[in-house]
Amino acid sequence: IMVQRSIAFWQINGPVVENGFTFEPNGYTEIITSGDGDYLTEDTLWDVKVSKKSITSQNTMQILMYWIMGKHSGNSIFENIDKIGIFNPRQNVMHTFDMRYMPQDVIREIEKNVIGYK
Repeated sequence: IMVQRSIAFWQINGPVVENGFTFEPNGYTEIITSGDGDYLTEDTLWDVKVSKKSITSQNTMQILMYWIMGKHSGNSIFENIDKIGIFNPRQNVMHTFDMRYMPQDVIREIEKNVIGYK
């Protein structure tokens, strides 16, 4: 069932343009030295969770950090990414957020105090 839901999801929200990407060359810091993302579509960074529980603040922080790290990475695949999304095929739900509406002071706080950009 989850596979069928995933196929249907990507047919509507795809196509996937990158998967299993990293944040090289400039996205990592002394604090965050590794990590890779799940999927990119034309304008969205997606994370797939299969938990029975609803998304958590940790899930949200993770994908927000990935978006910020992508922007810092210097990798052109992140240039047009202005949304983040979480898809859970177990629950058949998705959540998205347009990062153009994220306050810049929140992004700066995460950049400096969570990820460790100077």
